[in-house]
Amino acid sequence: MSFWSPQRYQFEGEKHGIDDDAIAASVEVIKRIQNINARLPIVLTLRHLSWLTDTNYGYLRKVVSRESGKYKRVLFKKKVPGRSRYREIHIPEASLLAVQKWITAKILSNTSAHPSSFAYHPDSQPIFAASRHCGCKWLLKIDIENFFHSISERMVYKVFRDLGYTKLLSFELARITTTTGLSNKKSEDIFRSDSSRWPSIPNYYCSDEGFLPQGAPSSPMLSNLVMKAIDKDLEYLANCNGFTYTRYADDLAFSTEKNATIADINRFKKEVNRLLIEAGFNPNRRKTAIRGPGARRIILGILVDSKNPRLSKEYKDQLRQHLYYLRSQEHGPSKHAEARKLSVSTLFHHVRGKIAWAEKVEPEFGALCLEKFESISWPPLDNW
Repeated sequence: MSFWSPQRYQFEGEKHGIDDDAIAASVEVIKRIQNINARLPIVLTLRHLSWLTDTNYGYLRKVVSRESGKYKRVLFKKKVPGRSRYREIHIPEASLLAVQKWITAKILSNTSAHPSSFAYHPDSQPIFAASRHCGCKWLLKIDIENFFHSISERMVYKVFRDLGYTKLLSFELARITTTTGLSNKKSEDIFRSDSSRWPSIPNYYCSDEGFLPQGAPSSPMLSNLVMKAIDKDLEYLANCNGFTYTRYADDLAFSTEKNATIADINRFKKEVNRLLIEAGFNPNRRKTAIRGPGARRIILGILVDSKNPRLSKEYKDQLRQHLYYLRSQEHGPSKHAEARKLSVSTLFHHVRGKIAWAEKVEPEFGALCLEKFESISWPPLDNW
């Protein structure tokens, strides 16, 4: 990283005829950003961002004004027994995607999530979160309903503002990384910055407040940064009550090794829900679960009711079944794939992925499965 000199910046600015007050204001912004996090890139204005990202300035203005920056809306059916539920994914158009990737790589990747967060950042895995709860007597699991879509434009604005960027640019970055279409909340009621702070930019007015689109590359880390203060409060609450806290995206887990009653756990759950609601999130009551002594304690598909993380019996049985049919002379990969209504290629990657997970959770079992997998006579690649 090159050393930044305020003296050189001022000299170059004066040489190019920049107003002294503008130079002084820019110097203060740069100092503020570097004092907060020296790894962050210096971005002063939307036009500066357009130059850094090699993106048309007019296009960025239209994105901020909600005139451009379209998303392809895709619905994926969720596996919820007895219900028709869908996960809504928003895929940004190519030009917007490129800018969001730049923001992710240059800004967001140089920030850090709370230590209790175990998703969406490098070198983090579900097993790391689950391992924190091994040997627990009580386990409380809480899911946040519509997690990404509950994160508002205002929350994202605060993330960029806390990183030291100017109020206007933070607002513009929030607009670039959010979209509209779901929220019934109106920005004049919730987020007045667009219409009242910059009356000279009438095109920035939008009656709907944006939300974080699931499918944008910037959304995962932004969600972690939005949750950072809440993670801190939840960790403090957990520590004060003898609990361990972890969060994997929208899955919150609290465990304790102390003797407790169901009434104790319910009181603690009530406090957790209160903090989440005050922060603007709705706990998913249907997915909230309490597991105590005598019940299986599972986090992110991993058993944590003993000293070491374990795979569930169902997971092992499914993997053994796959390997049995794949290695069987009567069945083999082609017939097994046909029976599962899958292509051989899809089946290959599916089973290999399950083995990779097994290797992480129970290395000995995973190694045994991999040995069997590698002995399978797969058809030639041309037939896949």
